[in-house]
Amino acid sequence: MHNARAMRHLILGLLVLALAVPLPAAANHIPVETLLQRMFTDAAPTPYDATADFDGDVVITWRGGRITAKVAGSYREWRPTHGAARRRQVTITKLDVPLVLRPFEGNLKSLIEERIEREEGALSLLDDYDVFIAEELPNGRYVLGAVRKDIVTDVLQRYGQASDLKDVNVRRAIARWLYLPRQRELVTRPGGPYIVTAVVDEQGTYYGLQLIYDWGPVGTQLDWTNVGGRLIWREVKMDASTDVRGLGRVEGKMSLRFRNHCFNGTCRR
Repeated sequence: MHNARAMRHLILGLLVLALAVPLPAAANHIPVETLLQRMFTDAAPTPYDATADFDGDVVITWRGGRITAKVAGSYREWRPTHGAARRRQVTITKLDVPLVLRPFEGNLKSLIEERIEREEGALSLLDDYDVFIAEELPNGRYVLGAVRKDIVTDVLQRYGQASDLKDVNVRRAIARWLYLPRQRELVTRPGGPYIVTAVVDEQGTYYGLQLIYDWGPVGTQLDWTNVGGRLIWREVKMDASTDVRGLGRVEGKMSLRFRNHCFNGTCRR
């Protein structure tokens, strides 16, 4: 038993050494801690009020079929006081659905509204993950990979040493290994997303987010525009899903374009 455990420790140690090789110097000039801090820290936490109109398509899939519906609405984003959390409010003014879905129109509108309003909440999930830089992209962007901390802890408790549990470098090396596609069977767990992938730039602005659950992925892609010195959404692609009584599991894929941006009363048409 002792020899078997010692062998597991040795194998884990070799794995950590193999995966802990730093990225090339050009790709490692911003530590992952700095990127995460910039993602969650607003450099200008002053009060503001921004609005926009949007329209686009949403592909709705349920057990009875699949349709593409036109959607339109209004968007508001604001910070009420200095340092307060940013808020979002979405109102769907148009959703063209077939007759069979009319009784569920309110549920479908809520699905879209809540998905957009809560988008930023998904990023807070990274607090519960071991995060590392998976790849450097052109134009100063990075792919961040993340594996749920309880999964990394489970692997370390089975194969590592007690001191590894609090070693950030060891945890990141194991997370990098578990993140590989061939390890999906090992990391797939119920509950929250077991793997998160985010695309961010050097300023901490994120452009893509994918959450992988045991039942499937949920993704987001964002394009931004600068209005009055603040970045506001210009185009959004989002996945959404929920259970609707009478319909069962409903999934939506949204592609929305934002226009008529206004920032603190100054509008750009």
